[in-house]
Amino acid sequence: MVGIVTLNSDTFTNPTLYSIIKVLNERGIRVILFCGFQQTPIPYELNLTSYADLPKGLFLPRRPDYIFKYIYLFWSAIKFIKKNKIKNLLAVDAFGLVMAGRISTFLSNIKIHYCSFEIFFLDEIKQHTKILKVKKKEIFYSRNLTSIIIQDAERKKLLATENNIKPSFTNWFYVPVSPIIINNSAAKKYQRSNFGLKDTDIVYVHSGSVSLWSGLDSIINAIEEGLPENTFILIHNKNKFDRNDPIHTKLFELRENGANLVLHDELFENYGDYNSFLQCFNYGITIYRPDDGLFTGKNISEIGLASGKLSTYMLAGLPTLLSECTTYRNLLMQYKIGALITQKKSLSYHIKSHSLKLVNKVDCLEFYEKVLNPSEQITHFITHLIK
Repeated sequence: MVGIVTLNSDTFTNPTLYSIIKVLNERGIRVILFCGFQQTPIPYELNLTSYADLPKGLFLPRRPDYIFKYIYLFWSAIKFIKKNKIKNLLAVDAFGLVMAGRISTFLSNIKIHYCSFEIFFLDEIKQHTKILKVKKKEIFYSRNLTSIIIQDAERKKLLATENNIKPSFTNWFYVPVSPIIINNSAAKKYQRSNFGLKDTDIVYVHSGSVSLWSGLDSIINAIEEGLPENTFILIHNKNKFDRNDPIHTKLFELRENGANLVLHDELFENYGDYNSFLQCFNYGITIYRPDDGLFTGKNISEIGLASGKLSTYMLAGLPTLLSECTTYRNLLMQYKIGALITQKKSLSYHIKSHSLKLVNKVDCLEFYEKVLNPSEQITHFITHLIK
């Protein structure tokens, strides 16, 4: 058995975690998910995966009866690990690492493998007392890690600096946030007509969070400045649109006033369906605009290969318009997969000048295979995990 300790709710929509669990199950290894709750049930193909109890947070609740339940769940996890002789725990992000670290203080011979997807930066969280406590504990437990999964060299530097990880530590595994190649034979079949679009339309897709930090101001500006004839932007929201959100309200107003805008908020059950959906369109939009949020500051200014959005676009063969960051600038110097959005060349500029017209789908698919396909690194990590 291998345990995964997480306080996040998106385990099965995280392509890295999903792929690790799938490969472990295919090798006959049971995976026990220690978590508070999940957004979706365990996928049927992960037939050797099951849940075990874990408290929902790191901080003791105030009510006495809740404190008792919290302590009971914590000790239940420890007893389960000891009884089943689990030796390896995968800790997901800072909260998961702190919980796994606490568990390890009561059990000997536990190896902790840190899966980092979000990085907390001390200078950004100093006003958030509870988060700062978590960060200090994360740094403390980082001293005794067996291995670390991170997305690329740039994010490795950031995490190593923030967590005081010594240069002598060598068990780093670069695994992009990217799905393993999908067999689409059983996937839902989407057509452009499902979204009121014609085969002759040129369609740019933005998929994921619909917020200012994900570039919605640039998208709104491009729509207001006017899109070329038969050119559309489709915005897929990973959550339901909310009429009380001013950004969402603005998008509805634009659509109702005749803008070439399609709004979609279907929840996809698997990556096969999602990939089939994306293949209906011509181009992708990947924008990150750092703000003062805990997860949307420095953590996304150098998002690099931690962007599941970019990975799924490449897997679908979509040339993509990318916001500026060190990783993307360097990648575009080596691979012809899209174009960079800058102050001089805005999203609107690229759409109007058809910047992606000469970028080929095959180049995006080759880039996925060379850079983003996580299969080899995941296999390498699991070999290290179970040796």
